Amino acid sequence: MAEISNNVKARPRRGPAWAYVLGGALGLQLAAPLVLSLLHLRSADFGVPAPGILALFGVLLGGKAYLLFSKPLPLPSKLP
Repeated sequence: MAEISNNVKARPRRGPAWAYVLGGALGLQLAAPLVLSLLHLRSADFGVPAPGILALFGVLLGGKAYLLFSKPLPLPSKLP
């Protein structure tokens, strides 16, 4: 009887995690003033936190984006 092997390697995720985290940290710092300026609003009116706090939130968002959007590519289907 043939043995069933569970030696299947997990497929690697797409892209490095540091790219998502760095992109989130820098992207949020650039996006917040851009959105507020497009709406003709001042950041003082909304109490936008200091750049360090925005970077921390960006790191958290980048980490979540990595978990959501970097899923491994599906295995190619075998055609007969």
